[in-house]
Order: sequence, then structure tokens, then C-alpha cells
Amino acid sequence: MRILLYGATGTIADSVFKIVENNQKKLKVVAATCNKNYKKLEKLRIKYSIEKIGINNHEAAEKYKLQNSKINSKHLLIGNDNFSEFITKDIDVIILAISGLSPLNLSYDIAKSGKIIGLANKECIISLGPRLLLLAKKNKSKIIPLDSEHNSIYRLLESNNNKFKSITITASGGPFLNKKISFLKNVTPNQAIKHPVWKMGKKISVDSSTMMNKALEIIEAKYLFNLNSDQINAIIHPESIIHAAINFYDNSSISLLSKPDMKIPISYLLQVNDNLNTNDNIFQQLNKKNLSFYKINKNRFPAIKLAYKVLEIGGLAPHIFNYNNEILVDHFLQKKIRFLDIVNYNEITIKKFLKSNKNITQPNLKDIHNCSLWINKNIFLGKI
Repeated sequence: MRILLYGATGTIADSVFKIVENNQKKLKVVAATCNKNYKKLEKLRIKYSIEKIGINNHEAAEKYKLQNSKINSKHLLIGNDNFSEFITKDIDVIILAISGLSPLNLSYDIAKSGKIIGLANKECIISLGPRLLLLAKKNKSKIIPLDSEHNSIYRLLESNNNKFKSITITASGGPFLNKKISFLKNVTPNQAIKHPVWKMGKKISVDSSTMMNKALEIIEAKYLFNLNSDQINAIIHPESIIHAAINFYDNSSISLLSKPDMKIPISYLLQVNDNLNTNDNIFQQLNKKNLSFYKINKNRFPAIKLAYKVLEIGGLAPHIFNYNNEILVDHFLQKKIRFLDIVNYNEITIKKFLKSNKNITQPNLKDIHNCSLWINKNIFLGKI
């Protein structure tokens, strides 16, 4: 199986390479990209004999070329918008592990590829909505989500044809689950990036601490599985063992249990067992640990309440919600705004946009880009 890996230097890619290393006769990464971390990408290229590489950041690409003058220019692409050239007939699986909205144009070409797609980027699905899913369906591209929650729903639906009533996705609650709301006023970036369960990048760790990650996943679930907003539920489950459940009309539910490990959904995508210990199972790993579940306090985590409002508005609102968050998290990490401002300023900006712009029901790429330009100029950032 020949793999094209977009975003080869992040934590998700680390899991991909561990699986590839354990299954070298079955799997090969033939092309891989990074944003700026060309030094790590070069090490990966050598170690895994990767044939082609891409570097998004032009400055980083120039530094790479100076240090690696022997690299064939045909085997190096620069900029996300050129990375679709890696999609060739000999590719079996494409993994999109670039976070955020920078690969928005690229995601269009991936959807048109007719390949099996391992999707670890929720932002492009959220912003483009059903347009991206319809494009994939039209071109017979098979999207398998890699988020543990959506991967669980995907697998449960694959194995069960009964008509279901709703789905439930779980959230760990992040690092501030048991803190007083007053504590959140003075949360620092260093506190927000320390996730109690998952090892993730800074941006998604902050999203988990605000519960924005779960808010975005609620929107993602609507589009991935063609659901109404009242069919999507979310609860807090700190142990992160049950990732999602499907709820039926007879009030029964089925769920998928696994330890919080990205190698599990990736192994499912790549159809390998990753040398998993066959004598072990999740109940042995629990070792008398209790599984607990709590309703989400929407006063503590207003992102969840705002997500359902965004679903109700539809059109460009999911993209605004999504794109605002990228900008606001970056400002928080730079200590320009406070932790609670991330969601508050997002809601203010959505209201500002809808007050002065027409909402477009089914936005295309041009509509999304124009909306982003407006946000860049008009996003509410308080007094910074």
C-alpha cells in the first residue's frame, strides 16, 4: 500500500510512521510534506526512503534547498497549493494530517482523487461542508475520518445497518474540567497546552481546553454522517475509553472502546494490526479503573452552545466559527488575548459578519476565501 502523507512532521504522522515501521512489507510512504520543519522531514525522507517531499513554507524550502543541493527539483514541491501534484495513479491512500485551513484548496483536489482518504483535518470539512463530501462521492473517493470519535462512528455504522436515532461523541474535558470558572479567567498558554490524555499539538490542545475541539467535531459529525443537529450529542468522559456511541430507537446504544491512541484508527485505515498484543484487551488495560460520564456545563464551555447556534445559522457560519478560532487561538498563544476571549470574541465576530454581510447557503471556495479576507480585517480582538 503506497501512502501519500500530507503533514508528515506532526504527532499524527508520528503514529503513521510507527505503523509503517512495523509493517514495512505492506506499507510505504512514497510522498510526504511539512510546513516548516524541513530538518525532520529530511530525516524521515532518508529513514523511510520517501521518493518525493513537499515544503509549504517558502523560506523553509529555500533553506532546505541550500542544505540539500543534490535533491532533484522534480522530487521537491513548494507550497500547499502545489501539493496536489503528488496525487498520482500509483497512490493507494492519502492521509491529510495538516491541521487548520491552510490546505483548503488542496482538500478539494484530494476529494476529487478517487482514492482512500484518511482525514485528520476537521477544519476543511467544517468550512466547505457538504460541498466537499459531495465532491468525494461524485469521484468515488472514500473518506475515513481519523479523529477517534468520528472513526468510531464510521466503524460502528460500517458494522451495523439498523436505523439509528442519534450519535453521542465523548470529550475528555481537557485540563480544566474540575477547575472553578473563575480560574479560567487567568489561564496561561502553558497551562492550556497540557492535555491530560492525548499528546497533541499546541493549537488542538488549546481547542480541547476550551472544548472548541468538541464544538468543531459536532459540526464535522453533521457533515460526515449527514445528520440533523438534534441527532448529535456530546458528553464528558475523562478516561477517553469510549469515544462515541450510536443510539437506536429502542433506547439501546452501541459503542467502541479503545485506549486513547491514534495508532488504532490509523491501523484501521491502513488495514494492518500494528503488531498489537493479541493477549490483551481494553478491559485488562482498565485495571479496575472506573468509567465516568458527565453532562457538559455550557457555562464553563460556551463553545458547545455556540456550535449548535452555528449549525442553526448554517451557510458561512461554520467557516466563520472555524476560521475565527484559528486566529484567536494564535493570539492567545502569543498572550495577546485571554483564555476566555477565544470563544467570546468568536461569537462577537460572527454577529458582526452576519450584520454586515449576506450569508451564503452553500458557499464555494471563492465565497470561503472572501469571507476569510473579511474576517482578517474585521475580527474582534478586543483591546490588544
